[in-house]
Amino acid sequence: MAINTFAEKALKFIGVLDEVYQKQSLTSILDDANLASQFVGTNKIKLPKISVDGAGNYDRDNGYAQGGVAVSYEEHTLAYDRGRKFRIDVIDNDEAAFDLYRQVALQYVRTKEIPEMDAIRFARMYAYAAKKVGGAALGTVVQKDLTTSDKPLALFDEAEKTLNEKEVPEEGRVLYCTNEFYSMLKNDSTISRRLDVGSLSGNINRKVTMLDGITPIIRVPQVRFYSEITLHDGKTEGQEKGHYIPKVGGFDINFIYANRAVLRGVTKRHVSKIVSPAENQSADAYDIFYRLHHDLIVRDNEAAGIYIHTKKTART
Repeated sequence: MAINTFAEKALKFIGVLDEVYQKQSLTSILDDANLASQFVGTNKIKLPKISVDGAGNYDRDNGYAQGGVAVSYEEHTLAYDRGRKFRIDVIDNDEAAFDLYRQVALQYVRTKEIPEMDAIRFARMYAYAAKKVGGAALGTVVQKDLTTSDKPLALFDEAEKTLNEKEVPEEGRVLYCTNEFYSMLKNDSTISRRLDVGSLSGNINRKVTMLDGITPIIRVPQVRFYSEITLHDGKTEGQEKGHYIPKVGGFDINFIYANRAVLRGVTKRHVSKIVSPAENQSADAYDIFYRLHHDLIVRDNEAAGIYIHTKKTART
């Protein structure tokens, strides 16, 4: 009975880990609920493809020209299949063992899984924006090493103008930026500001949380903000600890300005297997197999909605 209790608790705890991810991930706002409901098996989803005919002339005698609408679905295999096996020794009782597992799982999600997912998604955005079709990039990538003389508001205005010229909807855009860029933006001398000092509390609020009233600003630690990363497999010599590192030859990202609607995140987290101490042939312990499938999907015809500003100097 105690073994079943541990297994049931571990499975139910997935919901808690989902909540932690939603609150602490910088890219969880990109998750597409519709895609999450389109799973076919463990790691595939159905992507809808819709095509419609353009407008035709209205005829007073015959009325409207008949238009065609075609809806089809294609299967997409999620690009990332990551996980770990956790071993929890039997301590005093089932409750103590689960409490230890709970702490381990929370530590893993907060310090390893969430930063890695964010880093993967930002690198995916770069890959989609830089992808070339017919010699031209689908999105926009600008390279420049930031200096103290740079005016970050001017850099943002250039990004905004670029998306406007590409007829990207203004509503729903998001700005991801490094703490360095945010600090420069907050202290940009071209910004006219009024500081309200509360007469009772004496607080001075210098936070910049939104630009032009519609664009939220989300600060990203540089350690998650790279154009390319290398994922460690957790098995190869030198990669036993898993996780990721920035790729040599890649670039640090300064900021990403994009239409959130074109960035479709999808995530599926689950405990795939639990081996009890009674069944475990190699240790008097629980073995919990934790697995995560995820991806960030951008259609080629929507990648124009991504503007990425990186450093010009490549990583060595």
